Amino acid sequence: MKKLMMVMGVSAMLLAACGGEEAAEETEATVNLTEGEELFEENCLSCHGDGELYGMPSDDVLTGIEEGPGPMEPNMLEGEDAENVATYVEDAD
Repeated sequence: MKKLMMVMGVSAMLLAACGGEEAAEETEATVNLTEGEELFEENCLSCHGDGELYGMPSDDVLTGIEEGPGPMEPNMLEGEDAENVATYVEDAD
């Protein structure tokens, strides 16, 4: 009986730990989308405010940010900021 209780206790802890990681990942993803939206509004909205980019794959958005097509300056955003904007644009409606 003690072994059964121990196994059940360990199993419960493992399940709780797994759920905690998933919740942390969801929170991180939400923060990244929020940051991406804020950065988009600050840096991109004046030229791309009509929603033409929404739904574009994030890799394409990152390429555009890096290369700066047309009158857009290359690398207006870099690193995590660029990735957050690209993720926001891909997920935006």
